Amino acid sequence: MEEVKENKFAARVTQRELSTHKAIQIAKHPGGRPKKNDEVKQSEKVFLTLTKSEKEKIDAYVGKTGESIAGAIRRALKEMGMI
Repeated sequence: MEEVKENKFAARVTQRELSTHKAIQIAKHPGGRPKKNDEVKQSEKVFLTLTKSEKEKIDAYVGKTGESIAGAIRRALKEMGMI
């Protein structure tokens, strides 16, 4: 009969069963955060060219609100009903 050793990474698993790092990680964690589906994943890119004064206005706005530039543009487009 095989001697059962407690492992500090996974309770009630023998040392022989945890022979690889991958096995230790699976026993320790189920795999992290679930993947986002395509509807909520922000994967598409849009590039925008602005004048210097337009960029300064956006920078001033996001400086006051603490919002990111992309977040401010996304929110403005949503408020306009475009997205």
